[in-house]
Amino acid sequence: MVKTQSKPTAQSSPRVLVVDDERMVVDVFREIVAENIDCDLLFASSLREAQRILCGQRIDLLVADVHLPDGNGLSLVGELHRRQPGAVALVISGSPSVDSAVGAMRAGAVDFVAKPFVAEQLAEQIRKALESQRARHRREDRLRKLRDTVRRLNVARKTVNKKVDLLCNDLIGAYSELSRQLDLVRVQEGYRRFVEGVPDLEQLLCHTMDWLLRQVGYCNIGIWLTSADSELQLGAFMKYTVAAEPELTGAVETNLLRLIARRGFVRLRESECKTMLTPAELKFLTGQDIVGVNCTYLGESLGVLLLFRDQKTPFKDEDVNAVKMMSPLFASSLAVAVRRMEGEEAEDSSTPDEPKQKRKPDPADWWKNGDHPPF
Repeated sequence: MVKTQSKPTAQSSPRVLVVDDERMVVDVFREIVAENIDCDLLFASSLREAQRILCGQRIDLLVADVHLPDGNGLSLVGELHRRQPGAVALVISGSPSVDSAVGAMRAGAVDFVAKPFVAEQLAEQIRKALESQRARHRREDRLRKLRDTVRRLNVARKTVNKKVDLLCNDLIGAYSELSRQLDLVRVQEGYRRFVEGVPDLEQLLCHTMDWLLRQVGYCNIGIWLTSADSELQLGAFMKYTVAAEPELTGAVETNLLRLIARRGFVRLRESECKTMLTPAELKFLTGQDIVGVNCTYLGESLGVLLLFRDQKTPFKDEDVNAVKMMSPLFASSLAVAVRRMEGEEAEDSSTPDEPKQKRKPDPADWWKNGDHPPF
């Protein structure tokens, strides 16, 4: 029979399922743990009872004894993660050993408790396990929001690509020699002013590519955005000599972009390309000088910038430094744009009958009208 803690708790209190057939352990949880930790306690004395609870109720923390009358309590850890991925588990054993502790951790438990234990220490371990569960829940919630954002970005990507194709046709002969001796402050302030006030993500991507071309000169530019599951998806591409064909984008997403995201920064010349790139990538990137930067915000990767052009006109050191310097500012601007997009969507849904306010003309929209670059 399943026993539940009778002490009233708030609806948001975490739910702890204790699976143990020893009366002493149950009493410890009722008298010590429940008095020190705000939680709902549920009890089961066998695998079967615990499985029935896991099937029908939300559980935040599982505390299971290894030795139960009808089986091994470690099996509940795997079942918990299959049914309720956001929950965590803590394992208790009356015959502790290194092998049993390692087995518990491999099964997915966050902690291992040996009998006999001190009640106060057990309460502290329960508290830490619940803190771990709350942190995991926050991470999953953040990932879920990023996943939704990426879906919206994919919808906008097709429109961005069409407009970028129009821009690419007029850019090749339009750029003059750019300044190559900007220091850190000038580069970052220049980029910040260039993207300041952009109304949406689309404009941010286009402004960023425009700024990069002004800074480093003619090149192919790709911007990939990081989804919640750490996959990179093309957000925008500006063609100089190589188009964003699916064969190319698929190849770099499989190898080169992952290398950039892992290392943070990559510079590949001809010799490095032959050893670091796959045959599918070399089909397009042979003889290219390549620069890639992972753009992070608060320790998380939000996107990857990829620039490449013929090695006969390689990137200069000041070009590479400029891309490195602007990448964290681009990441922070991207985070702001995503938050603004979410806020605008919430506002639109709350006032469906009000007409949307038209965006004021942007001087950077010269490319939309098919005009020549103003520089």
